[in-house]
Amino acid sequence: MKKNSLTLAFLSVIGLLSIMFSSCSKVNSVEDPHFTEDGFYLPDSDSKHAFELVHPNKIKYYVEVSGSMNGFFRANQPTQFKTDVWEIMSYFSALPSEVIILTNNGSTGVRMSIDNFRQQMNTGSFISSASTQVPIMLASIINDIKPRQGEVAVLISDMKYSPVGANAPKVLMEQYSPDVSRILGTFHKPVCLISAVSNYLDKKTVVNESPYYFFLIGNEGEVAYLRNAISTLLDNNHRFIDNIESGFDYGAPTYSFGIPEYCYQLDEEPAFVDFDESASDTCIINLKVDLARYRWLISDSACFKNAFKCKALYGSNVSVGNVKIEVQNITGKKLNRTATAIVQLKLFNLTMDSEVIEWSLELPDLNVEKFTRFFGALGENDYTKSYSIENFIQGIFYGGVINKTLKPNYILISKNS
Repeated sequence: MKKNSLTLAFLSVIGLLSIMFSSCSKVNSVEDPHFTEDGFYLPDSDSKHAFELVHPNKIKYYVEVSGSMNGFFRANQPTQFKTDVWEIMSYFSALPSEVIILTNNGSTGVRMSIDNFRQQMNTGSFISSASTQVPIMLASIINDIKPRQGEVAVLISDMKYSPVGANAPKVLMEQYSPDVSRILGTFHKPVCLISAVSNYLDKKTVVNESPYYFFLIGNEGEVAYLRNAISTLLDNNHRFIDNIESGFDYGAPTYSFGIPEYCYQLDEEPAFVDFDESASDTCIINLKVDLARYRWLISDSACFKNAFKCKALYGSNVSVGNVKIEVQNITGKKLNRTATAIVQLKLFNLTMDSEVIEWSLELPDLNVEKFTRFFGALGENDYTKSYSIENFIQGIFYGGVINKTLKPNYILISKNS
C-alpha cells in the first residue's frame, strides 16, 4: 500500500511539473484571445478587411459652368485651372471617360469627349451667367453614375452655392448642410473633396490663388486611387491644398515589420519571441504602418504622432520612440503613392513572460485646418474664398456616409519560444 501511494504521489508530482513546464514555455503565456498558444495571430473578420486601391473602369467628369467659374474659363487666356484640369484628364485618357456639362439648373446636360471639352474650355465657350445649384448637381450626378461598374464621378466646381432667383434663398442656405447630408446619405457611397488653387481672371480682377475643388464619388477603392492620383498631379504643380473624405470603411491598418532588437519575429506573424531581458530591459519592435489608403494629412509627422495609439494589455510599459514618415507619390514614372510610417515601439518592465500591445490609428477625419483659409466669404464675388464651402463640408461629414473607426491590431512579445 505504501509503495503504491509513493508511486501515485511521484506520478502526480511529475504530472504537475509537466503541466507547469508546458504552461511556462507557451509563447502566449497570458492566453490572449488574439493569438494561439504558439503565438500565431487570430484576427477577426473585421480586422482582416482593408480595401485595396483600385484603378477605376470609367471616369465621368461633371463640370460646373456657372458665372462664378468664368474667371477660370476666360476665353483664349491661360489659367492654372485649365492647365491642371487638362493634365488630369489627359493622364487618364486611356480609360473610358466623358465630360458632362452641368446645365443652368445643375442637372446633367451636354456630354462630350475630353478633346472636345478641351477645345471649348480654351476658347471660352463655357462663360456663363448661371448660378450654382450644388444640391441639384449632387442629385444629378448620383442618378447618373454606376459604381457597381467601377465608375467614379469627378465634379469640378468652385462649390459656391448661391440659390439666386430661388424661392426663399436665405432659408435654402440654412438648409444647405442637411440637404447635402440627406443626398449623400441616401446614396451611401464614399466621397472625397480635393482643394486646389488657380489664378482667376475676372474682367477687371486678377486673383493669384482662387480656390476650386474636385469632388469624387464612387466605391472606396476607386475613390482613394483617384484621390491620390489627382492630389499628386496638383501637388507637382504646387496647386494642391488638402483632401478630406467621408464614408470609408478602412478595416484595420495594414503593416509590416523591420528588424527587431533583443527578440526574434515568429515567421511573418505579429509575434516576437525569445526576448532576452539579460541583454536589455527593453524590447524594440520596428512597426511599418501603411498610410497610402488614408487622406494625405496623416502623413504629416505631427499629425501621425497624434493619431497613433498604443497600449500594453497586461500591465507592462510601452512607449513610442523614433517615428519616420516615408512618402513617394510617383513610382516608375506612374502615379503610385506609397506612404509608410516607421514606428519604434519600446516594451519594458514585463509583468509576465509575455505581453500584448494593442495599437491603432485615430484618423484626423474632421481636421479641416488647411481648408479654413477659404471659409468666411460674404458673397460669391470674393474670389479668394469659397462662399458656403464650410456648409458643404459640414454636410459631407455629418451625413449617412461617415468614416468608420479603424479596428485595432495586436503585437505579441514573449520571453518564451
